[in-house]
Amino acid sequence: MGKKRKHKWCSPMIHEARGYSRTLTYLSRDSLDVPPRSKAAIREKRVVKAHVNGRDFTFFKGKDRDYFLIRRLFCTCKDFEFNVVLRRKKLACYHLIATEVAERESAIKELRLSADEFYDIMYEIVLNGRSNILRKLLLKRR
Repeated sequence: MGKKRKHKWCSPMIHEARGYSRTLTYLSRDSLDVPPRSKAAIREKRVVKAHVNGRDFTFFKGKDRDYFLIRRLFCTCKDFEFNVVLRRKKLACYHLIATEVAERESAIKELRLSADEFYDIMYEIVLNGRSNILRKLLLKRR
């Protein structure tokens, strides 16, 4: 077997997924260059952490659509798909940035969900791009 080749471009998010403790360049500790859309989302508390059977999952309640996120790694939005993954223009979409900053500032809404509720929410997000169940649960919690 030959030497393993390192990829020319290796995303910091991939490093994070492999367990490296590394501060991502899109959110350095010294200067947070947070996009205005992320600041608005944080202010409006649109980042939702769902606790399901001892595990935590993150949702982002958008104005028209809802998204499922894996912290520092993945978002179901089109911006992430095209500009982060395919074109490699950015390191993260504004949903991931808003989630990271909201966690640092403790500006996250939290929900306890059953496994069935979680699966129904995921199904709606994947199929429709929006979860009415998630929105109803958030309205009840106010």
